[in-house]
Amino acid sequence: MNRIALMVCCVPLMVGMNAIAQAQTVDMSKFTCEQLLLGSANSIEAAIWISGYYNGRKNNTKVDASQFKENAGVVVAQCKEKPKATVMQTVNKLMSRKK
Repeated sequence: MNRIALMVCCVPLMVGMNAIAQAQTVDMSKFTCEQLLLGSANSIEAAIWISGYYNGRKNNTKVDASQFKENAGVVVAQCKEKPKATVMQTVNKLMSRKK
């Protein structure tokens, strides 16, 4: 997964954040794939956060919108296979495969 793909990985989080929307503070390291898969598309805040987190770690300031949907699909597919894993574990696993 390239640096731009990291940003795309966060798209599924938009979907999942609704499941925890009532919480004022969310520990994203504990946000599970199961929560992600049960959420709604109204949760843009999570997508923005995780995108910034992973892109910030790579000092990446560019966004490739064409890769966004494709990479989100990869994360969702992996989450379906392992719903008990956290989203961050899933993204880290996918990133390590591309190195």
